[in-house]
Amino acid sequence: MAMPQRTHVVLVHGLGSSAQMWQPFRDLLTADPELAGLVGVHAFAYRSPRVRLRPDRRIGDLDDIADRLGTWLRTNCADGAPVVLVSHSQGGLVIQRFLARTLQRAHGRHLVHIKHVVMFACPHNGSGFLLWLRTALLLWRHPQERELRPLRSRALLEAQQAVLERVVGARRASDTECPVPLSAFGGESDNVVPSYTAVNPYRGGVIEGDHFSIVRPADRRSESYRELRRVLLDVTADASASSGSEPDGASRSAPSALSGALPQGGAYAPPFQHVVPAPRQPPDQAREEDAPFSVDLPHADGVLHGERRRNIVSTIASAESGVHVLAGPGGSGKSRLALEIAARADAGNRRVWWIRVNQLSACMRQVARDLGIPDSQADEAWKGNGSQTDLVWRALNRAAEPWLIVFDNADDPARLGPRGGQVEDATGWLRPPRGTAGTVVVTSRIRDEDVWGSWSHVHRVPLLDASDGAALLLDRAGTDAGTEQEARLLSVDLGGLPLALRTAATYVRSVRASGVTLGAADIKDFASYRTAWARRFAAPAGTRTGDGGESLGLEKIVDKVYGISLGLLERRELPQAAPLLKAFACLNIAPIPYGRLLDGAAVTGSPLWADFPLHRRREVIMGLHDLELVEVDQRRNMLSLHPVVHGILRDDPDVRRRPGDYYALNVRMLLDAVRSHNPDYPDAWPVWATVTTHAMEVARAVLRPDGPVTDRHVLGRAVELARLTCRYLLIAGHLGPARNLLFPIIGDCGAYGFGHDSPEILGLRHEKGRIHLEGGELQAAEAELRLVVEHRTGLFADRHPDTLASRHKLARAILEQSEKRAPEAEDILRSVVADEKWVRGEEHADTMVVRHTLARAILSQGRAADAEGHLRRILAVRLRLRRWPAATPETLHVRETLARSLLEQEKVSEAVALIEEARQDAAQPDDSHPVMRLRYCGAYAHLLQGQVELATGALGALLDDQSRVLGASHPEARLTQDLLERVRNSL
Repeated sequence: MAMPQRTHVVLVHGLGSSAQMWQPFRDLLTADPELAGLVGVHAFAYRSPRVRLRPDRRIGDLDDIADRLGTWLRTNCADGAPVVLVSHSQGGLVIQRFLARTLQRAHGRHLVHIKHVVMFACPHNGSGFLLWLRTALLLWRHPQERELRPLRSRALLEAQQAVLERVVGARRASDTECPVPLSAFGGESDNVVPSYTAVNPYRGGVIEGDHFSIVRPADRRSESYRELRRVLLDVTADASASSGSEPDGASRSAPSALSGALPQGGAYAPPFQHVVPAPRQPPDQAREEDAPFSVDLPHADGVLHGERRRNIVSTIASAESGVHVLAGPGGSGKSRLALEIAARADAGNRRVWWIRVNQLSACMRQVARDLGIPDSQADEAWKGNGSQTDLVWRALNRAAEPWLIVFDNADDPARLGPRGGQVEDATGWLRPPRGTAGTVVVTSRIRDEDVWGSWSHVHRVPLLDASDGAALLLDRAGTDAGTEQEARLLSVDLGGLPLALRTAATYVRSVRASGVTLGAADIKDFASYRTAWARRFAAPAGTRTGDGGESLGLEKIVDKVYGISLGLLERRELPQAAPLLKAFACLNIAPIPYGRLLDGAAVTGSPLWADFPLHRRREVIMGLHDLELVEVDQRRNMLSLHPVVHGILRDDPDVRRRPGDYYALNVRMLLDAVRSHNPDYPDAWPVWATVTTHAMEVARAVLRPDGPVTDRHVLGRAVELARLTCRYLLIAGHLGPARNLLFPIIGDCGAYGFGHDSPEILGLRHEKGRIHLEGGELQAAEAELRLVVEHRTGLFADRHPDTLASRHKLARAILEQSEKRAPEAEDILRSVVADEKWVRGEEHADTMVVRHTLARAILSQGRAADAEGHLRRILAVRLRLRRWPAATPETLHVRETLARSLLEQEKVSEAVALIEEARQDAAQPDDSHPVMRLRYCGAYAHLLQGQVELATGALGALLDDQSRVLGASHPEARLTQDLLERVRNSL
């Protein structure tokens, strides 16, 4: 039979680094006996100097590097063997850009040999680490560094979206899509690229290490190496299978779905491993003395999936003695791991007892009998005439044969401790065994190591990754329920939670077996289940009606996933935990800036709780974190909800009963979070970047027909939230999202009780005019703003600040339509400037903005020297008062207009210096609107200097960005196109 080709492992480094940084990985991969002869390790190197020292050389941007990676792969990996791409930091962005650009060129079939992408510490959302220093040093001109900033380029966003939709979500290989598994890992102590940024929006996890040590594994036990090794073993196994042979020592015979025996050649698979039982029921809530009990092992629950989970089992099963706590959220499979450990112990002739903690006393009485304790002694102890725990533990420690006790579902650790004491006292039912004969395993939602004592080993039970989750789905539902890729996507949607995956698989299998569909959803396979899941939770929280959603089987997991955990928190006197978690579920699935949301007065005034002081908020957040209902990043005060928790709680009965209270809280919390953060200024952008997705979610949910809120004051605050969010989207250059948010809210205003000419909606219509204006729809902008000015004048009079703002934008819409209308615009602007001086003062920021537009109107009429004087006075005021940072879009715009006035007067050198200085100060990416305007001026200056070839290249690149960001029909894109064509024709 043909031998498999060696898998190419291609390593891609990050910003300011080189191929040498991969040496620890290369050494381990080369020396790994299980990978010997199966992989070839290569390092793809590209120039990423910290500064540019030679003016005749440019530093390549991500597009350049991505294209070069494609060329390198075609040259060095042309034998058709599998390819695994591995990256660190910026290298992950390079790979994503390469995938997206390959698909953009309709070359998707060229990607079929790429079998996996593994990314370590990739800044998917940019990195704000030392941004002030990076921008202050020469790195401000570094095209690679600029794309690492938190407000990154749209090209990066578009590449990520393309990868999610056409690589991760691809169904088959074609010209425009190709399925490739992606894994993303973040370092738990990484302060350069936080772990939640490094993992989201892909699947992967948090592993040990900081930004640099994560790719410097010390040995084969390092988590980063184990994750990469796991991928390579899977890829090489697949390659071997497709070539008709197995690599030495890597036999992986798949077990039959109906077999109960050991798989041939497996290192370990106990006889029970492949038995598929009935689902386990929730814990019995009856009183112990009234309930039947058993200390025998429960029935096994199918195949144990997940290498990391199997590693935990092996670690505990091979330990001689000790106490091991399996900690994880409800539905994570803690009991399944404990059952695997118990089965191994039973197969190895250990005495095994399975103790259900809700029947603790009865079960331990049976243990006493099994240990040979005389009934007379046990009866006296159980009557209170002696210590039950001491009696049983003396017998356990004297036992000659090895033994194992499993305490299952110990979600209230105090039940295992002494009366009136703590578990860590080691005098209750849970204590460390003496000698080497005994082992204790506990399953619990509580992961706090301090609770369990220093003598316990706490193991966090990991959820399943996409591959393992897909395997579980296919095992349970059958291979005819969908493809592996469809199973992977459903696994990702369900967050790798084993209970949710089993529920979905069981439902799909039952429907396919019966041939009966339940409701209009017609769920019959993984793809249709995934569609129903998305449809169920895409609607605003608390709005689902009787649409057959129960057919998803979710009612089976509601209590186990979060009901028990919230009950535990309520018993800890934290009743606010449940409503707060439900309020968070009404937000977007994105990470939540809980520190900002919970720091304001909105929390104290909510009817969802009687009282919620600041210290109790911290306790609630940490309680939710301890029970793994949320994952908390304390350094950045961000938290994330598991997708299943987020999805189910959005549909919670209490949310459906009183959605207005939940949404009112969210509206007020979001407004509190941004109250002192003007979206016009760069120093507020990091705050808005964390809040915007949630503000959009809440505004859309509240401001719609039949919305959840009827309180007019709350509705008015929601309108204000939408207006401020739109301003941030506009200043960040996101015209499409701004339009999609605002236009439906305005169109539906009558349905939620506001007229089109009400003050609140006029504020939104003013922003609508701005959207038209920035989008180059100048006639539509003029029409909308004329109506807004008319209504605001009637409501507030000419000199009201809101009326002045709309009069200014109207003048801009007129000015930008045609130079012939510049005099008309100038008349309006002079009137607005006079009124602004009277209302706010001559040096107020708004007065300066209108004066700038007036200078532009003067420049449009050929009075360049007059315009220059106006602009220099504006900049002088800004410099003297120090109120407007150099990177503020309006400041950049003023400097761009000044450069134009200088060019009109043929002061080219002075203009070029001004343009370069402004671009240095800009914090925005090159394809942001203010910077693109500066780039146009720079290209025009090159022409005036006779540098035609340089100008042609600059104009071509600018036109590409303008067409992508603004649209090819935008007036500024057409202006660039006209100038470029004139230059090319002249050549």
